[in-house]
Amino acid sequence: MWEFELILVYLLLSIWRGKECRYFATNFILYTVRGFVFLLIGVLGLDLYGSNEPTLNFETLANQSYIAALKIIFYIGFLIVFAVKLPIIPLHAYMVLGYSQG
Repeated sequence: MWEFELILVYLLLSIWRGKECRYFATNFILYTVRGFVFLLIGVLGLDLYGSNEPTLNFETLANQSYIAALKIIFYIGFLIVFAVKLPIIPLHAYMVLGYSQG
């Protein structure tokens, strides 16, 4: 549900702020949606490989044993997500445009 707010933010920036903010709004949407895709893949991967039955109980998933290669893949995926969402340099270039236009 958190990502649905992106639609409202895009509309607010691109329609009511005018054409000068449309570029920022598009970059903002693209960066955050890419981050969301990595988050979705990571959570679904934990769910599929973490237990025999589908669950999103993180206590159950945390107590499972994963192979080392899978741990590294999940770590890199979540690192990308948090780098985009936090933001961490250089993945926060979309925010500079927004602050300068605001």
